[in-house]
Amino acid sequence: MPSVLGLFAVGFPLYLLTLVIYRLFLSPLARFPGSKLTAASGWYETYLDVYRGGQFTFRIEEWHKRYGPIIRINPWEIHISDPEYYDVLYSNNTSFDKMQKWNKRFNGGAELQATVEHDIHHRRRVALNPYFSKRQILNFSPHIQGCAEKLSNKLIREFKDTPKVVSLNDAYAAFTGDIVCYYSFAWSYNFLDYEDFVAPFAIAVREVANAIHVFGHFPWVRAFVASLPDRFLALMNPSMRPIFQFQKEIERQIISIRDGENEEHKYVAHKTIFSDLFAADLPTQEKDVTSFQNQAAGIVGAGIETTRAVMTLASFHILSQPEILKRLRQELEAAFPDLARPPTLTELERLPYLTAVIHEALRLSYGVSQRLPRISPRQPMYYSSYIIPPGTPVSMTTYICHHNESIFPDSHSFNPDRWLNNPKVVPLKPATATTNTSHNVKESKPLTRYLVSFSKGTRMCLGMNLAWAELYIGLANVFRRVDMELWETGRGDVELRRDYFLPLAEVGSRGVRVKVK
Repeated sequence: MPSVLGLFAVGFPLYLLTLVIYRLFLSPLARFPGSKLTAASGWYETYLDVYRGGQFTFRIEEWHKRYGPIIRINPWEIHISDPEYYDVLYSNNTSFDKMQKWNKRFNGGAELQATVEHDIHHRRRVALNPYFSKRQILNFSPHIQGCAEKLSNKLIREFKDTPKVVSLNDAYAAFTGDIVCYYSFAWSYNFLDYEDFVAPFAIAVREVANAIHVFGHFPWVRAFVASLPDRFLALMNPSMRPIFQFQKEIERQIISIRDGENEEHKYVAHKTIFSDLFAADLPTQEKDVTSFQNQAAGIVGAGIETTRAVMTLASFHILSQPEILKRLRQELEAAFPDLARPPTLTELERLPYLTAVIHEALRLSYGVSQRLPRISPRQPMYYSSYIIPPGTPVSMTTYICHHNESIFPDSHSFNPDRWLNNPKVVPLKPATATTNTSHNVKESKPLTRYLVSFSKGTRMCLGMNLAWAELYIGLANVFRRVDMELWETGRGDVELRRDYFLPLAEVGSRGVRVKVK
């Protein structure tokens, strides 16, 4: 036994030393610039994400300022900070995969978000695309209007001229939650009816993000947690009980629809996800209850939290800048003179200042704050003079793209004016982002091309059209009908301070709180 321990004591450090030497000097990625510490070990990323609380993204930003637009951020991954490269990496014409490691953060089953292989993702995406088309959302927009009126009326009825403070985080989560549930499944939790809009399920969805780094860096923890009974997990963490109740409700609905016992989805004005999914061109194993549960959880979770974040951030900046509030209200009053006859979604989309406010809110809320790796499994990728070997994860980050000062001057300021009059951007430097053929990027391009909150390409946000409709209708109604003022709320309550896949505010934040006047 002592000899075995002795061999281990000598062999293990020797193995680590050899591994570090290989990664720093012999690896195909050794020639890429970046920090030697993170090139030698992935544990530095783990330290910043898990123990420092979602700080790795900010370190990537610092490295780009020091080392340039292309850097190595861990032993196996390349990160690029160049707005012109976004359409190359996230293109409709590529067949890039996701990174297998990150699959472990989610359910890891048949849900769209966790799908690694491009071909499988494409098959699943095609089955879901019809339910989120622009035409479907237009047909559904009267229901969104009804929810917006319900939200506005409750704010006035229960909070106006009272000492009560309302959290817009909770109010907007209730609004988006009711919409995405009814749109997807033809039933709703009626979150807007909850006292003070405090819906346990919506709060639980928000809290799920706190485990994202632990599950990503230590996949065995997720596997262990998944093996435990829901009842035991609910006892350990009561705030997660609504998630388990939701999963049980989805399971009940799926089984009843599959068995022909529930046909409610046939009698709503819009198609629901379950209405035709059983007949979709999917393998039999992807039509089981667990697969549909995973799809439902992914759609609802993303549908609640991301749009809620945009509306909350927009409201903070509108209320904190009187000139923005004045101009927005003037435009809404002109377009919306009679509260009993609200504009249609199409009419709201034509309002330039409301559109500019939404664009700026999308820019500063980022959608997903963490980088999005893509892998070319068989062909190399190219960036300037660099050849990136096949199989190498290459990523970009929305947060970094949206704070590129050459595209968005004074990028941390909320300035809707930057979006007015169809602005164009002329890149300040020649293209450094190319495939193996060069092309000129000096010509001016619409500023909207650089807004990537929904990402781009084959994996861009499935619910983008629904989100746009919620933003237009929700913000237009709230700021036309309700007079509010901020209450003990600062920039730290809306700005990205912690990256947990979703952007989180500073520790201890109570969200955006207002009083209704």
